[in-house]
Amino acid sequence: MTREDYIKVCSLCTNRSFNPKTGIVCGITSEPASFNGNCSDYEEDEVATKHKVLKDNHDAKVEKKTINKGRIALFVIGAFYLLIGFWESYFVQGAHIIFGAIDWTIAGVFIALGILSYRKASMSLIIGLGFYILLILLLFAIQPISILNGIIWKVIIIAWLVYAISSARADEKKQAKVEGDDLLDQL
Repeated sequence: MTREDYIKVCSLCTNRSFNPKTGIVCGITSEPASFNGNCSDYEEDEVATKHKVLKDNHDAKVEKKTINKGRIALFVIGAFYLLIGFWESYFVQGAHIIFGAIDWTIAGVFIALGILSYRKASMSLIIGLGFYILLILLLFAIQPISILNGIIWKVIIIAWLVYAISSARADEKKQAKVEGDDLLDQL
């Protein structure tokens, strides 16, 4: 076990103590923990355990809320392109339905990524961010002034996606670590 693993166990024990030089130590031996498997002197601190559970639940809710903001951004972009497709197809003078079909295809990609983000959050958000930036750059190449149109919304959406990606990646790392711990416990 690593020092970090010992600290996780000892921080929930009523026999814990604190040494300013080494951190959490065993209150019985006044030394850092060094047990193998289970500690024979372990007594669960119910208050610390409840606090840890509440903190873990809060952290999980914050991460899910952040990931949901990124997911919502993907759906908003998709809905926006659906509306633009209808506008370009039926209301712009001299427009052709092909312009709407292009926008509807783009909308479909973003909506599909939003749905996929329920299973593979970070991958979907990364692809969505890359595709969104690619669209912005493509429109800039066609009409340079388009970079300024809706610049505040573009920045907000990009920031939401970047923040959601970082939360999704952290959540996936935690899940991988928990699943890895479960495999070791089963051996």
